[in-house]
Amino acid sequence: MNEIFPGVWHWTAEHPAIHTRVSSYYLEDAGMALDPLLPEGGIDAFGDWQVQQVVLSCRHHRRDSAALRDRFGARVRVPRNGLHEFEGGDLEVEPYDPGDEVAPGVVAHALEAIAPDDEVLHIDAGPGALAFADGLHRMRGEIAFMSDDLMDEPDTVRARTLARLPELLELDFDALLFAHGEPIPSGGRDALAAFIRSQGG
Repeated sequence: MNEIFPGVWHWTAEHPAIHTRVSSYYLEDAGMALDPLLPEGGIDAFGDWQVQQVVLSCRHHRRDSAALRDRFGARVRVPRNGLHEFEGGDLEVEPYDPGDEVAPGVVAHALEAIAPDDEVLHIDAGPGALAFADGLHRMRGEIAFMSDDLMDEPDTVRARTLARLPELLELDFDALLFAHGEPIPSGGRDALAAFIRSQGG
């Protein structure tokens, strides 16, 4: 686990289903784990941290939410549009909507292009950050869309994403966090703006 800026910690772990390393985060001030897959060392790696809630940026990122619920009694928050994924399951979840403050200093914003429950979280910590679910990832050091084989109607998804990204530039942030790929702890605003321009946005 690495503190990428004050109060925000990042780690990666291999996802057992897709067999690639994915990113997870812990926000100290919010007492929140974001898209958590347990790090090396398992649940004990959280030490004295108080995980009051787990927030999923999309329904597919439940990962090890149940383990944190069981250990810390954490609430599990998921986008309302993804609730159907949890019906009849053993993980009790609470919905959130775009515009909600899902944890102290963390506000949800709709991207909802690659999937109807794909959200972006605006985090008021350090320099400010945007956390992306699956709408964007970082591959070989570059911001990118998911590959076409992971999207229904790729051209439509890219167009919808590009139409919504400029609104995010109006928020106060300088870091980008990705569920898939390494974060950009500083210079993220400029990197996102450059990506938009490179895609003709």
